[in-house]
Amino acid sequence: MNKLRIILALVLFLFSCAFAQTTQGQTTTQSQTTVTGEIYFGRIAEPDKYILGVGDVIRIYLIQQAGEPISFDAVVSPTGAVSLPLVGSLKIAGLTLSEATKEISRRLIRFYPKSTIFIDLVYPRKFKIYVLGEVEKAGTQLISALSTLDDAIKLAGLKPSASLRRIQIKRGNKTIEVDYLKFLKYGDTSQNPYVEEGDIIYVPLMGKSVKVLGEVKDPGIYEIKEGEKLKDVLDMAGGLTEKADLFGSYIERQIDGNKQIISIDLLKLIYQKDDKENLELKDGDSIVIPLKVDKVYVIGYVAKPQVFTIVSGEFKNEVGGQSAIGESEIKEGAKISELISKAGGVLPNGSRRRVQVIRDGQVIKEVDLFKVLVKGDVEEEKVKLVPGDIVYVPLAEKTVKVLGEVKDPGIYEIKPGERIKDVIEMAGGFTVRADLKNITVERYITEKKEVIQLDLTKLYKEGDESVNIILEDGDIINIPIKTE
Repeated sequence: MNKLRIILALVLFLFSCAFAQTTQGQTTTQSQTTVTGEIYFGRIAEPDKYILGVGDVIRIYLIQQAGEPISFDAVVSPTGAVSLPLVGSLKIAGLTLSEATKEISRRLIRFYPKSTIFIDLVYPRKFKIYVLGEVEKAGTQLISALSTLDDAIKLAGLKPSASLRRIQIKRGNKTIEVDYLKFLKYGDTSQNPYVEEGDIIYVPLMGKSVKVLGEVKDPGIYEIKEGEKLKDVLDMAGGLTEKADLFGSYIERQIDGNKQIISIDLLKLIYQKDDKENLELKDGDSIVIPLKVDKVYVIGYVAKPQVFTIVSGEFKNEVGGQSAIGESEIKEGAKISELISKAGGVLPNGSRRRVQVIRDGQVIKEVDLFKVLVKGDVEEEKVKLVPGDIVYVPLAEKTVKVLGEVKDPGIYEIKPGERIKDVIEMAGGFTVRADLKNITVERYITEKKEVIQLDLTKLYKEGDESVNIILEDGDIINIPIKTE
């Protein structure tokens, strides 16, 4: 009896070896015709997420402790199973690649003890989905199991009338609405989901839309959703080009057959984040962004914000037989301080220390008018203005008040780290009656007033910098009259 068992075991072992070799040879041939006949160029399959189905081709590697390594391909059959040597049929459809790896390894290790087993996806299955609606090739599409909505849309092709904002994926009893434009414009992968077998993709007609014309990076017709505004659409169009006119843009709207023109201040909308300029849009609106011309803009906290035309050579206006420059014109090469003066000067709450030159949306120069007008620093405003430049006077941030015996008492803007000596210089210096020994600085700290007593004779006569204190926002400097 024992001899019979030994003989049967030996026969089974030889049969299994022959079966494994035969299977390997068969699947190698199949691999050459089925798998390597079509090179896979798709996405990487994530083992923990990829769900196996009918038609998937997997490859099983057996690294034996003794003997040659074995590898063979297995195709998931229409019943959802793969055929394994010795093990037989094993259902893996519906399992992730990771789960299938564990199950196959668990079964094979009984017959190949002390072996290391690897399973890989050689080629993902293909299945049918349906793409309907506003597409060029409506109907059934054969697609890879690793394909996304984007792949399906590219196979079917979109009509000009197609909606990019409300594409529907019908999956069983569930409908998923996708804003495909967000994937195309912003790379939002959540709006490019993987497709599944049996999905019905429906592309509806475009809904409410507006037209964007002129100096944007991607002009065209854009579908809008409820609540979307001007800034949203400009972002969809890729934003402004460097040549966009920030002040000459407008919305053209038809109301009861009549054309209405609505001006847009793109500087306030985009650079100053003024939500009042972020207008609601209506179906059929045309947003027009013209090309900027030879103009420079002076805006912000100035008395008369305005647009200046740059002129070169002979000026346009003739006065008394001589060339003269107009009020709304500036000579090529004009300085920042000249433009500020022509715009009525800086308002009391405007910054004289941080006048900005903005070009193509970027601050290319910050000018300190104190250095220009008081210290005579010509290099400070050395910048050639070009068409489209914006000279912007922002709100003064940190200020101090200088009272008493200086030549020009008043409120002065300070920069971080500036000291009392700097501000005295801004105020024109002391008068002959100033009492340098009894200067006070009033400072408020959490609503509590602190008074700092200073003897500035130590600074001006002895060079003692210890009394040259750093000023803070809101300081009040009092310079009294000499009493002796």
